[in-house]
Amino acid sequence: MAYSTRYAKPDMTSLPAQLGRAIFKQILNTPKPDDDRINAEARELEKEMIKVRDREDAQRKITE
Repeated sequence: MAYSTRYAKPDMTSLPAQLGRAIFKQILNTPKPDDDRINAEARELEKEMIKVRDREDAQRKITE
């Protein structure tokens, strides 16, 4: 048996004007996320992964 549940999309036009303006003002005034810390951590992890891979490759060459 198939269930038919209908969901309505949010409609900004049905909001009161002040609330709609407040929402847009909040969206426009929200600062952009700062990805510098995440990118630095990703670079460090990538370096560590390369070191581990090189160590494993060197170990594999010794055992061959």
